[in-house]
Amino acid sequence: MNYTERSYVAEGHTRMSELASKIGMESSTCSKYISVLLSLGILGKVTPVTEKPGRKTVYKISDPFFTFWYRFVPRNITAIASGRMESIFDRSVISQLPDYMGLIFEKMCREYLLFYDEALDIQIVDIGEWWGTDDTEKKQVQIDIVGTTPVKNEFLIGSCKFRNEKVGYDELELLRRYAEIFARGGKFRYIIFSKTGFTDTLLDAGRKGEVLLVTLSEMYKK
Repeated sequence: MNYTERSYVAEGHTRMSELASKIGMESSTCSKYISVLLSLGILGKVTPVTEKPGRKTVYKISDPFFTFWYRFVPRNITAIASGRMESIFDRSVISQLPDYMGLIFEKMCREYLLFYDEALDIQIVDIGEWWGTDDTEKKQVQIDIVGTTPVKNEFLIGSCKFRNEKVGYDELELLRRYAEIFARGGKFRYIIFSKTGFTDTLLDAGRKGEVLLVTLSEMYKK
């Protein structure tokens, strides 16, 4: 799997069938290259929380450095080699950082909950992401954060938003709907992370105990 082909994973092609199709090789051959990248720690397997590895398992680049490299360098290699990268940097990189940082921010938030958040009022046994099908609307849904607890059918459900506008109450409503798709009738504690902050309506919900709210600056303040 060469320099350009590995960039497909960074661009969001995370299933074996997708990668084999993009690269133009048989899945059996592609899997050999994937195995090498897994053994080197460049790629990692990701499976929805509470589910066993299998059909839903996808592949993601494990190291943020490699994610950045394969996301931005191959497509801009001519500009870099010709010394023109500085003139197009804002359009080619800066303008796309919010989209790139989305997955990175999700990982940061999950690690924060596991290792740094001493104020979290529930115990987490495992944490990850989850995706599945909304049978009512017949579409795929994804939850950024799902934390399992020692109590059966009790979960921490969360959302991570790395964007330049404040997150509103509609995000909490969406989380509640997705939580029922994930585990109907479960007991849920909600948390929302935001780069920029929250609207007054959502802050009011936080004060009422409906949701935990954490900004990027709060995650790393001493």
